[in-house]
Amino acid sequence: MPKYKLPQKWYRQAHRRSNVIIDTFSDNSKPDQYLETNCPPITDHDDDYDLGKGFDSEIIDNISDIDDISNVDSNEGSCSQGNSTPTFENKFDTEPTTQCFQVLLAMWAVKFQICHNSLNALLHLLQKFDSNLPLDSRTLLKTPKKCELKVIDPGKYYHFGIYTAVSKLLNKLYPSNQFDSIKINVNIDGLPLSKSSSSQLYPILCNLENYPSEVEIIGLYHGFDKPSDANMLLNDFINEAVSLSANGFSYKDYVYPFSINSFICDAPAKSFVTFTKGHTGYNSCSKCHIEGEYTNNRIHFSETNALRNRTDCEFRSKLDDDHHSGTSLIESVPSFDMVKDIVLDYMHLICLGVVRKLFLLWVDGKPKTKLPFCDISNISNSLIRLAKSVPCEFVRKPRSLSELKRFKATEFRQFLYYTGPIVLKSILSPDRYMNFLSLHVSVTILSNEKYLQEFGSYAHSLLKYFIETFIVLYGEEYVSHNVHNLLHLYEDCQRFGILQKFSAFPFENYLQSLKSLLRKGNNPLPQIVNRILENNNVQEQPPASVKSPLPQHKHFNGPMLGNFYRNQYKCVHFSDFVLKLSPGDNCCGLKDKSIISIENFVTNSNDDLFIIGRKFNTCKDFYLQPCPSSTLGIYVVDDLGPLGSWNVEEISCKFFKMNYNDKFVVVPLLHSIN
Repeated sequence: MPKYKLPQKWYRQAHRRSNVIIDTFSDNSKPDQYLETNCPPITDHDDDYDLGKGFDSEIIDNISDIDDISNVDSNEGSCSQGNSTPTFENKFDTEPTTQCFQVLLAMWAVKFQICHNSLNALLHLLQKFDSNLPLDSRTLLKTPKKCELKVIDPGKYYHFGIYTAVSKLLNKLYPSNQFDSIKINVNIDGLPLSKSSSSQLYPILCNLENYPSEVEIIGLYHGFDKPSDANMLLNDFINEAVSLSANGFSYKDYVYPFSINSFICDAPAKSFVTFTKGHTGYNSCSKCHIEGEYTNNRIHFSETNALRNRTDCEFRSKLDDDHHSGTSLIESVPSFDMVKDIVLDYMHLICLGVVRKLFLLWVDGKPKTKLPFCDISNISNSLIRLAKSVPCEFVRKPRSLSELKRFKATEFRQFLYYTGPIVLKSILSPDRYMNFLSLHVSVTILSNEKYLQEFGSYAHSLLKYFIETFIVLYGEEYVSHNVHNLLHLYEDCQRFGILQKFSAFPFENYLQSLKSLLRKGNNPLPQIVNRILENNNVQEQPPASVKSPLPQHKHFNGPMLGNFYRNQYKCVHFSDFVLKLSPGDNCCGLKDKSIISIENFVTNSNDDLFIIGRKFNTCKDFYLQPCPSSTLGIYVVDDLGPLGSWNVEEISCKFFKMNYNDKFVVVPLLHSIN
């Protein structure tokens, strides 16, 4: 079978770094000066270790239905790259000069995922210039001699620990952020490793409540089937969680109160760890006592009124026998609500659930719901035309519906928030379009803190309206577990905040990065564990603060206003987004509600940063129902005015600008709204 290959750019980066290191030693008469006297000696390992030269089995390139969202997550695109991965932060160039060369070399090897064979070759080469360097990569990286695995039928498990994971998360934030308490969100999900076998991982992951983009691993299971007993998988994690909840979390000479904030899982994983009925069961809803009905070979939940919510006390007492299949160890976690704290994740519920279902009804549904072929083609063509308008914060660009079965969660999210209302306006019938808009508006409200506070209850009413009209338009048999749970989404937002604060997007991104740690097909669990432990052995440092806004890429092409501007730039990096001169990234909103098409970035003699551009003189609502689009900052704009300049401090948001009937529709990027 073909061997797995890393992207060529990784090899080129590693080659350039190696040459710099070698040249440095070649030009220096005293290479020992790079070794600090306080650097402890590192002893060689004498164990046999299969270094591996590549994959011996076929490895999946992508997780089904999930996209690489390292820089978009719930916020469509924080400008930082590769946030929630087991690889290192970009600290190589910012480490203190007192760090010994061995530590720097180890950091470089871990950051760029240099395989042991390549690192061994480099170490042997460097021995010509410094005999104090180890000859083996396992010594340099402090690779464990033996990986202690716990047998959990039918596979094996390794427990890294809550304390280790949370400490790493805090190291990335301290001292720039202060904490009164430590609350973590926990995720458990399955990850298939191979198309040719049933080999799979079940990691236990966590992030901090107020900083969800950073993810670390608590435990990792591997087997050829999921664990036969979820409690065996959870045992070490729960024991440690109970201890930390009782005794507090010690960090930097201070003991913080510790608690588990929520469990974020998709429906099958939630059923697995809580010992409740699966999403196809009659009593499967984790939030209320609704009982499903069977129609046309489907279980559906079409009731929207007089629903009685479940309670934590009822859950622990097992009053609803038809809902439970056992007792979960999670019930032993102090102050944890088994109903309210096991949340509904919008990535699986809405993006991969409801929005995907709508697409399938339009494209592959029965004659009652299916769109004509010409309409499907028009949707595809419109999406393709919008590709050049997509801002740089988005990982993927729109593509044809012929690729629908390969759409990722981020693509469904982009369609719901941004492109869908424009693309569907002239395609769907008015009642179907209004049904879609009710979902678009309600989810947009629940995704922004300002909107949630002002219009949260209205969003809840819209979601109920969506389900009731969905039944009429598409049939009650399609009101699945996911569609029904839209009724409970606002309750979770009231408890935890906007949808992005309890989203599975960061965890799914981490799952993908776990697979990049594999270097061959056999013994995947020890491989991944060793790579993560090597990562842990390199001291974490808080990322260096970056000035914002930060202009980059000087140019001399104008336009300019007067002679008092000094430098010109092609882009400016803000804390949450990037503005550029390119068509997809050159539209912003100001605090006075003006909408500007940017043509240049300039600084004056005092280094004050300005944008030069043109203001849209005409701004109208794109839709009026179910609420005026201007309520959410969405406009049809036209009629550009003369050139003007504005200080960047006046910028309030970035817009996704799309062509529409010789005009433009602008939609604010949700995470950029101040």
